[in-house]
Order: sequence, then C-alpha cells, then structure tokens
Amino acid sequence: MIYEYQALDRKGVSVSDLIDATSDVAARQKLRAQGLYVTSIRPHAVITTGRGEGGGTLREYYDRVSHYISLRMSVKEVGIFSRQLATLLNAGMPLLVAITDIIEQIDNKVFKSIIVDVKGKLEEGSALSAALERHRVVFSDMYISMVRVGESLGSLDQVMERLADLEEKRTILKSKINAALWYPSFLVIVSIVTIFLIMIYVIPSLSRLFADLGKSLPLPTRIVMGLSDFLANFWFIPLILIITGGYFLSQYIKTPEGRRKMDELKLTLPIASSLYRKLLVLRFTQNLGILLNNRVDILKSFEIVKKIVVNSVVEERIDEAARKIREGANVSTALAKSDFLPKLVLGMITAGEASDTLDKMLLKIGSVYETELDLTISSVTRLIEPIIIVVMGLFIGLLVISVLLPIFEMNLILQ
Repeated sequence: MIYEYQALDRKGVSVSDLIDATSDVAARQKLRAQGLYVTSIRPHAVITTGRGEGGGTLREYYDRVSHYISLRMSVKEVGIFSRQLATLLNAGMPLLVAITDIIEQIDNKVFKSIIVDVKGKLEEGSALSAALERHRVVFSDMYISMVRVGESLGSLDQVMERLADLEEKRTILKSKINAALWYPSFLVIVSIVTIFLIMIYVIPSLSRLFADLGKSLPLPTRIVMGLSDFLANFWFIPLILIITGGYFLSQYIKTPEGRRKMDELKLTLPIASSLYRKLLVLRFTQNLGILLNNRVDILKSFEIVKKIVVNSVVEERIDEAARKIREGANVSTALAKSDFLPKLVLGMITAGEASDTLDKMLLKIGSVYETELDLTISSVTRLIEPIIIVVMGLFIGLLVISVLLPIFEMNLILQ
C-alpha cells in the first residue's frame, strides 16, 4: 500500500513524499531507518489525470494551471520509466515487482503519484494498459495501444523497449526544435525591447531639444516623435492590446474553424512550412511503422496516428485514406491523394506493400526523415538569424535616420 507522509530529517528540514509499505507501522519503520521523524502519515489518495470540472475562483484556476504544468513536465519522465520497466522485465522480474522498484527511483512527485495509481490498479487485477488509460494526459493513445498489444502477445518487455526508444527519440527531436527556435526568439525579444527603450527614454529627450530650437521638423521625425510621445505616456495601451489580442487569438484557435485556419497557415508559411511538412511526414511514417510492426490493426493504427500528427488538415486526409482502406483499397492507393506525403515516400510505401514489408519500409522512411529534419532545422536556423538581424537593423536604422534628419538640415542652413 502507498502512503503519503510528512517528516523531519536529521537537520530538522521538513520533507514530504510517498512510500510503499504493507501498513502505516511498516511505513514508519522504513522512514525511521532512513533517519526521518514522521510528523504525519496517511494512505495515498487515488488520482486520475482526466479533465475535471473547472472552478470559478482565482485559486481554483491557479491550481488547475499548476496541475496542468506538472502533468506536462511528467511527460518527460515517460521515456525513463519505459526504459527502466523494459530493463527489469527483460531481467525476468514480475511486472508488479518491477513497477514497485521503479516507484522508489522517481523524483517527480506528480509522475510518482501516477505510477503509484497504476500500481494500485495492477494490484486490483487490472491490465497495465487499462491502468495507463486512466492517465491519457501523460501516456498517449499510441503508447497505451502498444502496451495492450504487448500484453496480448506476451511480449511486453520488447514493446516497452521499443516505446523507450521512441520516447527518447521524441524528446531529442523536441529538444532540437526548441534549441533551434531559442536563439531567433531571443534576438526578436532583445530587438523589440531595445526599440521600446529608445522610443521611451532616448527620443523624448531629443524631442525637447528640437522643440527648444523652434524649427519645423521633417515628416519622418514628427511621426517618430509622436509615436515616442504616445508610448512614453500610454505604454500600457499596447501591452493591454497585445495581451487581449493574444487571449482572443488563443480562444479562436481552440474553435474548429480557428484550429483549421492555423493548421493551414503552418502548411503555407515561407521557410517554416518546409520544416513543418517534414515533421508531419516523420510523425506519420515513424509512428505508423511502429504500430504495424507491433501488429496493431491497420485501421486502428491510422486512427492513432491521426491524433499524433496534430494537424486538422492532415487528420482529414488520413481519415479519407482510412475510409478508402476500409472499402478495400491498399495503403499506397489510399494515401496517393492525401497530398501531404511526397511522391518519393509514396513510392517507398508502394514498394514496401508489394514486398509485404510495409512496417519496415515506414520505419526506414521515418529514419531518413529524422536525419533530414535534423539538417533542415540547422539550415532554417542559419537562414532565420540573418533575416531577423537585417529586419531589426532596418527598424533601428529608420529611427536613427529620422532623428538625424533635423540635425542634417541645421548643418546645411549653417553652411
């Protein structure tokens, strides 16, 4: 049984965590052996990660946001958990014992609570897939489906090893994309802050200087001075507009129409669309290949992969392909009109289907696109950085020129 406890360590620091023991007395004995003085202990409450009803108070909203962030952080633990479980199962350890050992190694409290709940369900006689299904925010549909197949075929250790590889690759890819976007984002933020500070603190002092001279100013200078005066006195208005616009945009994106518009934009954006389309191909081929390789039904595999691509436009095309397969068409024919897979990929799928090695061919395509995506990320990053520098340089240059124009005119008059 799992217990929640609060205790004091040898230095008098308060600690709280979970512990597995047969009773509260056994739990206290374990904690005393670790040098902890127990102040309170109670059975751990069963949790699920499904969507609860939203509260109306600020505190309830804060709790929901904090819980959501903690759950998203827990997703990163799935790969480590899968690797540990695969290793212990390969060593011949029973599933329940393996999960009990893993619980002791988990540092993330939210993820630890989830695995504790999974263990509780296993003790009640549930299958691992059914226990994981209670936590769909952390464990994806594909993950749960593959575990279910592993259970039915008696190859759960092999499935967990494959899932560990997949989760690790997914984490690495996400890290690469985030790292590629970090520097351009940093440049944009620094440039915007620099322009904002110039407009608020530098331009007003020059405006007073030009006003004392009593000379008429060129139109560009008057525009910059007016904008600077507005920002200096009403800086909060652009901030409110940005926050309000961001809120309404986020709400619009949550609607079916808004989501579709945003997904269409992602597919057509200059430069970024090339990277995004390759990411979609990677997600589709790699995950479909893994599902088919683990003997998941083709239609069920399409249904799962549809959720993984995270693009409503592509989801519709996958649905259409699945409908054609249900009517008797082969995979390559059904995907031929999908318009999101390149001809080269369709040709490889046709060859794989003809040789009855579709799953292996899809995995090979995924491997190729994984390498290609890595190269594309590097090239796009190298292209975006100079564009940002040039654009921001032009903005700052226009500000400087508009300020210098009156000075040039005065020099001409004096000469």
